[in-house]
Amino acid sequence: MVFIDAILLAKRLGNLTHDEQKVALVAAARAATDALGFMRAAENFGISRYSRLHSFLGQMLAAPAYYRSQYPTVLGLRPDGTEAESFLSSLRVMFMVEGILTMKQYDAFQNAYQWFVNNHYSYFISRKSVKTIGLYSTEPKDNKSTLQRFEEYMTQLVNSKKVSVIKQFEAFPLDIVLAILKRAFL
Repeated sequence: MVFIDAILLAKRLGNLTHDEQKVALVAAARAATDALGFMRAAENFGISRYSRLHSFLGQMLAAPAYYRSQYPTVLGLRPDGTEAESFLSSLRVMFMVEGILTMKQYDAFQNAYQWFVNNHYSYFISRKSVKTIGLYSTEPKDNKSTLQRFEEYMTQLVNSKKVSVIKQFEAFPLDIVLAILKRAFL
């Protein structure tokens, strides 16, 4: 997770500015098992050794505890004992994932999240049985069950066979997005 923290902080602090850099760093995070491996992978994927971004990543990985203590809300780390806000009504969902998604991926994710939220709250009354019917009307409204449903929904989208959906979610880093959201909301 420290690699993801480095990417998110680089974005928030203005060191990560291009979609190509995001793609390279996400690929490096997936390929690496340690900090040195991450830095080598980042170079192999096109991050220049002499860039400001490379320098920041090296500093962050050398002192992750310092950076985590300086920017806890940016990383989705809650103070001890505080309760997470609702996953369904939080603008933090989009804020948390922006740092690792390209513009195209971000737009696709935003549409998916908005659809999910709207369908979670959508319901109507059945005239025959006078019961509330909705896509998720039988599910509890806590973050854990909601995130589990969202994971199922996003997995269906990412693995879709429809050409239009495949184009939207091409190379989508679902595993990393879910890891960030779970840490922020569970």
